[in-house]
Amino acid sequence: MNFSASPPKQQGPLAETEVVASVGLSLLPGIGPRTISRWVEQTGSAEAAWRTLPAVLGPRADREAVLAVWRSLDPGVVVARARAKDMVVLASRDPSYPALLLAIPDPPPVLFVRGQLDDAPAVAIVGSRRATPYGRAAAERLGCDLALAGVTVVSGLARGIDAAAHQAALDGRGRTVAVLGCGADLIYPREHRRLADAIIQTGALVSEFAPGTPPLPGHFPRRNRVISGLAMGVVVVEGAEDSGALLTVDYALDQGREVFAVPGSIFSPKSRAPHSLLRQGARVVEDAADILQELGLAGGRLQSERGNLRTGPWDGTARPESGDLPGSGNQGHETRLLSLLEAGPQPFGELVDASDLPTAQVAALVTMLELRGLIQTLPGQMVMRTPRSGKP
Repeated sequence: MNFSASPPKQQGPLAETEVVASVGLSLLPGIGPRTISRWVEQTGSAEAAWRTLPAVLGPRADREAVLAVWRSLDPGVVVARARAKDMVVLASRDPSYPALLLAIPDPPPVLFVRGQLDDAPAVAIVGSRRATPYGRAAAERLGCDLALAGVTVVSGLARGIDAAAHQAALDGRGRTVAVLGCGADLIYPREHRRLADAIIQTGALVSEFAPGTPPLPGHFPRRNRVISGLAMGVVVVEGAEDSGALLTVDYALDQGREVFAVPGSIFSPKSRAPHSLLRQGARVVEDAADILQELGLAGGRLQSERGNLRTGPWDGTARPESGDLPGSGNQGHETRLLSLLEAGPQPFGELVDASDLPTAQVAALVTMLELRGLIQTLPGQMVMRTPRSGKP
């Protein structure tokens, strides 16, 4: 991988004046991260750049508008409000600022974090908001298996593929990070509040936008560069030919990250984005091992841990196996899936529909049955009974 050199971090704890000044600079209208980085380099610190802003600003068309905000803004109030909402405020020179993100060409001068960030290996999973059952199942399988291998799953908390990847990482007893296009105190979409609360317990919600900032359309491209910036690689599961996931890929390529794509059905318009990427040289992903191998990450935990989970839909829990449950429990569900396959191979999505079980739960059951040699998964996400296999 070709990660850019990172600017130096502060060696010790960052002074409060430096944090406050960094927040102030990030809130100036029309001033981007690269300009702020240049000012900090010129003056030696964010505090010095903030204090001498009229001098560093120079002549520009919006000079008076920027100075008017500078005179009226109290960034210390913004920092206090963030902390009152249990956020950590990380300036780019803070020792805790993520190293991979710091290496991109335009790292956010400030991050507002609910939960905890670290520099553990991370992979981003992105894709369509209107995911198909196949796409959700693929995101769930990859998210869970990456978590089992000790890899943090990064995504954007959107509907569809993002939410499936986050939840699957939680089901795999791992960490996941959600990057927001609004303030970290606001959850968008609103129906993902429960998922966001679960993410905070072991991972983090991250935003470069101050508390209270609404989810405006122009914020999401900026969010996408942070998603790829936090990760070693980006996996595209599904997306139409104009999918926003492709913008994340563009950022990933600019940042020197690896790009992966999951093949889909030739009949689905949601396969256009990943298939286009595959034609351009993206790495093919059939399972998490493809990602782990390409990134040089150990996947030894994966096979030993995969069969030890029973997942629940949207509750953020993953429970060790303690034997089959009778009736409506695990044994009953396994028997039901096997009976549905008696007539021959079925697409995974149709198996989900026929089983009346959540997609994540069917994916986990399929994994366990496959490991026990009772079923096989075929190309195109077809599932079939292993010849002459018995019932569990």
